[in-house]
Parts: sequence; C-alpha cells; structure tokens
Amino acid sequence: MLKYNGILEKLDEDLDALESKTNDILHSAEQGIKISKRALKNIRALIVDSEFDSAQEEIQFFKEVKPKIYSKLIYFVRLFSIESKRPRGSNKNQIKYLNNHIDKLQVYFNDNLEFYHYYRRNATSLDEQYFLRGKTDIRLFPDTFHCFTDEKFSASHDNTVATIIAYDMLIVHLKTQIDKLENNNGMETTNSYLLKPSNLFSRNKKSRFNQS
Repeated sequence: MLKYNGILEKLDEDLDALESKTNDILHSAEQGIKISKRALKNIRALIVDSEFDSAQEEIQFFKEVKPKIYSKLIYFVRLFSIESKRPRGSNKNQIKYLNNHIDKLQVYFNDNLEFYHYYRRNATSLDEQYFLRGKTDIRLFPDTFHCFTDEKFSASHDNTVATIIAYDMLIVHLKTQIDKLENNNGMETTNSYLLKPSNLFSRNKKSRFNQS
C-alpha cells in the first residue's frame, strides 16, 4: 500500500506547484499532461515488475489508485482541446460553446449509466469482474478494448473510472468558466483553470493507499 504513496504525493505536489506558477490555461494543461504522464509511467513500472499481495489489493489499485493518476491525464488532454478551440467572441458565444461541451461530457455518463451508478454508490459486488486483470469478457464489455493492449496494467473498467473522474472535474471547470462569463457584464474574461479535485476525486483520496 505504502509503495504507491511516493508517486501519488509527488503528483499532487507537482500539480500544486503548477497551479501556483501561472494562470495561462493552455500552458498549464500542457505541463499537466507531462506531469501526469510521468506519474503514470512510474506507477506502471512499479506494478508490472511486482505482484499484488492479494486480489483485494489489485482491485483497490485499479479502482482507486490508477484512476487517480490517469484521470488527471484525461482531464488535462481534454482541457487543452476544449480551451484551445474556445471562441474569442462575445461572452454569449463562449457560454454556448462551453455548454455544448458539458452536454458532450454528459453523454459519456449516459452511455455508461449502469456502471456510473455502480461506481457512484460505492458498490463492490462486481469488483472482481471490473477491477481484476484477465477478467474481461468481450461479450459483456464490448467497448473495453484498452485492457487487451496493456494486459499487465489494465483491468476492464479502470479506464472508465478515470474518465468519470476526469469528466466530473471538467464539468466543474466549465461551469466555473460559465459563471465568470455570466457575471462579467460584458467585460473581457481572463481564463483561469481548475486543478482542485471534484467530490469524486476527494472520495478517492480517502483510500488507504493515500494514507501515511
């Protein structure tokens, strides 16, 4: 359990430092991608070169630890894509653009509604199917192809958890930006970015993997 702490703590420290350095959203997203990729690479090396002590430890890793890191990578990649294409026109046009992206993110939740509810209510009955490696049944999970490309570092639904967390954070960011635009009274808005975790993310930080 403690073997993950160093990587997780370094990730949080690096992202906190990044947040304090600049309000340039695109630069921050680019740096956030690099930081997250490095953490993911480091923790992958740790996992593929060792064995889990138990099935429960493996489940908790793929349900909580890996998604904590991978969600940040997804978040920053999508953040860069959304903000780099954000219109520079009126506040009204920007609000419409941001709301459209919120709708697109919500589609993912709707498309994965059964698992989304399973995860959000902290259910555990299907954890062995979702979060143990080698348990993927293509007949049950036809869209979970990533676990076939990196079998040593993927379960069938760790990517889905990471995406849920990332999209939850993105929606918070986009709604914050919309609030700023709506309360701006026509003046130019300075883009700022959100690195603070959502409620879903905060719940993961309470995992025993993050405790000293």
